[in-house]
Amino acid sequence: MVKIPLDTICVKTGVLCPKCQRKIDTQEIRDYEVSVMKELLELEESGLRELKDAHYVKSVLYKDMLVLVMKIPGNSDALLKKLSKELSESLKVKVKVIEHTNDIRKVVAQLLSPVRVLGVNMVWLPDGTQIYSVRVLRSDERLFPMDKNSLEELLHLITGEYFTIKLE
Repeated sequence: MVKIPLDTICVKTGVLCPKCQRKIDTQEIRDYEVSVMKELLELEESGLRELKDAHYVKSVLYKDMLVLVMKIPGNSDALLKKLSKELSESLKVKVKVIEHTNDIRKVVAQLLSPVRVLGVNMVWLPDGTQIYSVRVLRSDERLFPMDKNSLEELLHLITGEYFTIKLE
């Protein structure tokens, strides 16, 4: 069964126990994430057996796009695409499912796909903070899932790091 941070019974019924309700109240888990978890459980029950070893990490809803971060063992590219399509249809919002990793370049590449990422560089600012500079071809800008500033903000919400996207 897909691993989720809330009790399975609470998510399926919609009635949260005190422990799960506390996670919602403290904003550890957002309200919309409960419906995402419920959809994942329903997808698994309806025959998507590849989800049985998957782990839900988090999801970020930004403007008209939901980014779902999951740990999925094995080669999961086909599953990520299938999951994105199924969730988009059921949640009525554009969904992008990405694999959880600590590799910033991989997270950026997954989120910006099909845009080719030329490079991801860490830039140290004079005040000691750091920002990641993501380089992409100017001709690929039309393939962005949303505008450049929104993508930078979305990357920050997912990773906690700051980004700037440079067109070359």
